[in-house]
Amino acid sequence: MLQIDDAGWGCLVGGVVVGCYRVPPDPAPGAFQQGGEFVSGVIVPCYFQNDDSEEPNRYARRRYLDAAAQVAATCLARLKATPTEEVAVCSGHVLDGVRAWLTAQGYRWHAVRITGALQDQVERAFQLHLAELGFNVGYDLLTDHERAGLFWWRQIQWLKGGDVNALAPDPALAALCKTGWAAYPTWAYHPYSQARALAAQARRHSAQRRSR
Repeated sequence: MLQIDDAGWGCLVGGVVVGCYRVPPDPAPGAFQQGGEFVSGVIVPCYFQNDDSEEPNRYARRRYLDAAAQVAATCLARLKATPTEEVAVCSGHVLDGVRAWLTAQGYRWHAVRITGALQDQVERAFQLHLAELGFNVGYDLLTDHERAGLFWWRQIQWLKGGDVNALAPDPALAALCKTGWAAYPTWAYHPYSQARALAAQARRHSAQRRSR
């Protein structure tokens, strides 16, 4: 059994990590169970940006879906996977291209909620990706949903070179973020408290439109 998961879709900083894991077979009674195999790759941040001179509107065109499929294909090749193996894929949108690629290659796959060993390893791979970009964050803060507000504050602090109330991001750091997000200008070009108010207002307007 193979599993595919992603990490980083909801994080402003960095790209998205795609991880593939071969689940170890069930051991015979009394036998020692060997660990599974894990490999990963990164959909780099430029796929979540619209102002890249090489390919304008890359994020709006959802080219990250093709990039995700390419990363998954490379990971499965490293695992020497074949279409005879069943694949469980996280149901997240960023892996839509992976699921389409699996179908085209003749793999039998099903969408699931990934937990356990793969979820832990792909989150740690994403933590390493962030560290390589210069954004160091503890694994507990990265994965604790109850501290999501603090994690977001840390991201904005990093983006603005240490001052969450700065009126513009550090250009070099912005190049490592998902600047294609509709909410990005709100957080990048306003003091933190004002950005919070504007973001809350935008959420209320969005909820009102959906309820009509």
